[in-house]
Amino acid sequence: MILKPLPRVFSLLLLLPVRALAARPSIVPIGQGKTNATVGAINSPLAITPPVPVATATASGYFFAANATTSSAHPTHTSNATLPACKSVQYAFPSGTGGNATRAAAVKEAYQYAFNAYVEYAWGYDELQPLSKTGTNDWYGWGVTVVDGLDTAIVMNLTDEVSKMLGWIQTVDFTTTPDGDVEMFDITIRYLGGLLSSYDLLKSGQFYNGYDPDQIEALLTQAKTLADKLAYGFQTPTGIAAVDVDFSTNTPVEGTYTASNGVTYNSTNTASAGSFLLEWYRLAALTGNETYRSLVDTGEYYLVHPNPSPTYPGLVGTQFDTTAGGMLNFAGGWHSEVDSFLEYLIKSYHYKADNITEEYADFWLSAVKSTEAHIAVHPYGFDDLTFLSAMDTNGGLTYTMDDYSCFAGGNFLLGCKVLGMESLCDLGIAAADGCHQTYNTTTTGLGPLYWGWYDSDNTYPPDPTVDIDNGYRRNGAANGEFIVNGNEVYASFPESLESWFYAYRITGDPRWAEYGWDMFLSLNETARNSVAFATVNNVGMPWGESQSNSLDSFFFAEVLKYMYLMFAEPDIVDLGKWVFNTECHPIQVQCKA
Repeated sequence: MILKPLPRVFSLLLLLPVRALAARPSIVPIGQGKTNATVGAINSPLAITPPVPVATATASGYFFAANATTSSAHPTHTSNATLPACKSVQYAFPSGTGGNATRAAAVKEAYQYAFNAYVEYAWGYDELQPLSKTGTNDWYGWGVTVVDGLDTAIVMNLTDEVSKMLGWIQTVDFTTTPDGDVEMFDITIRYLGGLLSSYDLLKSGQFYNGYDPDQIEALLTQAKTLADKLAYGFQTPTGIAAVDVDFSTNTPVEGTYTASNGVTYNSTNTASAGSFLLEWYRLAALTGNETYRSLVDTGEYYLVHPNPSPTYPGLVGTQFDTTAGGMLNFAGGWHSEVDSFLEYLIKSYHYKADNITEEYADFWLSAVKSTEAHIAVHPYGFDDLTFLSAMDTNGGLTYTMDDYSCFAGGNFLLGCKVLGMESLCDLGIAAADGCHQTYNTTTTGLGPLYWGWYDSDNTYPPDPTVDIDNGYRRNGAANGEFIVNGNEVYASFPESLESWFYAYRITGDPRWAEYGWDMFLSLNETARNSVAFATVNNVGMPWGESQSNSLDSFFFAEVLKYMYLMFAEPDIVDLGKWVFNTECHPIQVQCKA
């Protein structure tokens, strides 16, 4: 998602210190140089050429043939009778244990408190501005808080709220917007993911479903309508999605990136380009039209066959050329602009294992192994503390990390169980604990956007401002890390909580639930106000110092859902039967219980 005013697809490279490193190989885009088709441990021999999308743009609209199928490399859908048994992912909580009804009720109250304010002051707008008691249309005027927050209300059994939200969604025209170009990534993970997840939850039989049947079916109809417009964004020479799509002209709108060789390329950041698999796979399954899947597999090919090769296998850079498919820098890691690309590789395999998603899982595993070997590091004097360093554009470690990277612990834990590789759980626990350190050492109990540390030699990448700053030194000595000036904000970041949720559901260790509860108490003390909740400006100051006039939709979609599920009964949205998109929208895994 993109935070406003702080973007989730954050311009991290503006923050990373530049290191004097040996020059990396020149960037040679695919189509102009040798294609690397052997990345990963056990790549599928079937995926040696990019798949070809079968949907085409026409003068009258985007054409999806009713009986369209994907390229021959793709498997066809199977019947329920042939689906594999669901994997056992979660800890086997003894009957009647694992939940906490009192805490779950407190989280539900927080949702109702904030949502009631949205209804009163901003109903139908995208988001509430809680300090001014006004609404703002910063996500195309389709009511993103409603769509993004609906599945949380379904899980919480808030039937009145769900009825109101379903009524709104049925009326939205997702084909037009007064706001110009439409951003592909956030609209997919927030709107498309929210619609499909709510449909899946209501059809699952696990939750109350006494709503208007037409309004429930409208969730899928609206998802298809929106996807048919977004599909034009894939009409680039490679099929890698453009950054935006013009809904008026039905044309992709390219982003650009100037690489180290001085050439400016049409480009998309890696997280944006690689975070479509779950939503578009699910839409293909629900509609029976494989074209939706083909579109996203086409662009994904270039990301899992990066050219040139990344510094370490699997740890691709932050930008890809949408014209020729080449990787444009070496800024690998699990941070913003890469994060959800890696996240979706293992999750798509968990959603449905086939020859293509097996290759994605292999590539993910190569990235995890590189992480263990090269970028999972310990700060000076803290051998039991693990951070995942970002890499700069030349591929060197920066000894910095952003909050977005904190999803990785949960992702490693999920992969541990899905692949049956218990050693990955150790890395997941270490990463989740590292992110907890950034919450546990602030005045407010909330974590910052961005922090740094000193390495095993008590040095920091060349940055005179940081290296001579006594405050940084003292914080590093006391906590193992320091908050980089200007990044003290907490804006409903869910990623650390996400990893603690996975850690609790997968290990059963109650300390993770305590971490989540501590965070909830901190939110109530610092982010809650007389209207709703708001952005906390400084996690290092008492009471957060001050608040900003924003309440992002993912507060409802992610923060409160992860918290609620941490305290709800463990069989509610079981991790073996559901897979979460990067916006915490659960989608049914293709398996049978």
